[in-house]
Amino acid sequence: MVATKLNIKKLLRRYMIEADIDSFTQLAKETGIDYQRLNRRISDPHSFTVFELIALDDVLHFSDEDLLILIKG
Repeated sequence: MVATKLNIKKLLRRYMIEADIDSFTQLAKETGIDYQRLNRRISDPHSFTVFELIALDDVLHFSDEDLLILIKG
């Protein structure tokens, strides 16, 4: 799967549903990532920092394959 903005957003939404998180605003609060920053990262997945990916993984619990997709951007 090629990591694009749309695919990253879909990937995050799938995990958000599993974690009972209703919105990206709520995801931002639970991860401690500023909402505007999170939106910028989703728009440009290559710009995610290691700390942001760790925060997302702590909340969403990605599979190893999906975490690699996020890391590759």
